[in-house]
Amino acid sequence: MSQAIALPQELHPLAGRIHDVDSHEMMPAQTWVDLFGSEVKEIADAVIETSTPWERDNNSHNVPGYAGDVMEIAPTLMDVKGPPAPGAFDIARRTDVMDAMGVSRQLMFPTGLGGWAMTLLMHHEFDPGMLSAIKGDRRAKATRWLGIYNDWLLSQAKLSDRIRPVPTLIGDSVEELMAEARRMIDAGIRAVMLPPAIAPGGRSPAHPDLEPFWTLLEEARCVPVLHLGSEGKFFEPLKVWRDAPAFEGYRSLGEFSSDPWYTAMVYVPAQNFVQTMVLGGVFVRHPDLCLGVIEIGAYWVGQMLRTMNLWFNVLQSMGVPGKTLPQPPSEFLKRHVRFSVFPWEDLAGYVENDDMEDVICFASDYPHLEGGHDMINKMYASIAPCGPEVIEKFFVTNGAILLPD
Repeated sequence: MSQAIALPQELHPLAGRIHDVDSHEMMPAQTWVDLFGSEVKEIADAVIETSTPWERDNNSHNVPGYAGDVMEIAPTLMDVKGPPAPGAFDIARRTDVMDAMGVSRQLMFPTGLGGWAMTLLMHHEFDPGMLSAIKGDRRAKATRWLGIYNDWLLSQAKLSDRIRPVPTLIGDSVEELMAEARRMIDAGIRAVMLPPAIAPGGRSPAHPDLEPFWTLLEEARCVPVLHLGSEGKFFEPLKVWRDAPAFEGYRSLGEFSSDPWYTAMVYVPAQNFVQTMVLGGVFVRHPDLCLGVIEIGAYWVGQMLRTMNLWFNVLQSMGVPGKTLPQPPSEFLKRHVRFSVFPWEDLAGYVENDDMEDVICFASDYPHLEGGHDMINKMYASIAPCGPEVIEKFFVTNGAILLPD
């Protein structure tokens, strides 16, 4: 197969070196029972029953008559969305897809059974209408289904070091969190997804009880990442604010709702998590730890940087010494945190106005619809005015810390 056939000509000098910090498996619900067993039939049936068929919604997991992972890998690869896309189901094909995109390494997040189980787990009280056909103890069922999926995802870590599966890591206690993290690391996992809507192990990310956890990830070079999809748990106490006719009837995109209240608030849990880690001195105590913030955009990051630095400087001028940070918060964020972007964001503006050239990085979101059509060309056009050094940072260097050797 021709190399980098889906990569814009202007980016061919970067072919084989690009780091993609967001992609997904996307298996049709019609395949789940065969792959995971009869225990998942209830959720598979619920997803098929409530989802628009793929022909009318390319983000749907409902693919009647699914023929298998047989679509040709073509130059139009980045315009193909949903479960029929090459390598969306058969992960063994994913490296060929990456070659066509010029990608060296890629984080691969849950979508199918794992995505739906995690979303149900995080939204079961916030949005009881989600998969309403699932009765009984929905939380227990979702937890079990997520465990089944994670076991499968761990098996995919053996396929290629270029593909980095990212299982969801949840624990009701620090001990549970540590035990599951060790199991994942022992299976070859190099990145774990922490839902930003919940405190890991029931503790603040800056709490001393979590120090062994951060040390475990740091020493194993296993990267913690936050990802869109768990916001419902964070918003449960705020759901009354969304209870208005103006916010009803909007389309769900699986990981999030497209209503104006939700989209305006969706970054808040991640911002809370990031600020807690930075201001709590986690990166001071763990200088080799990095954090990824994925598929939440970067439109809010500049203001966060200014806000953290503002209060750091104000408090110092008032004679209130910082207990944990020897430098402004922005310095730790630039060294340790990376943010994926959407193709419609003003990347050159972030660099020129918000000093973000070291923190934003490329993500295809392949093969999700919200990743955008021809996303590489659009992101290149947006970052190109900043020059070749920044282009290299965006597509290669910045994302490398989330996909270490």
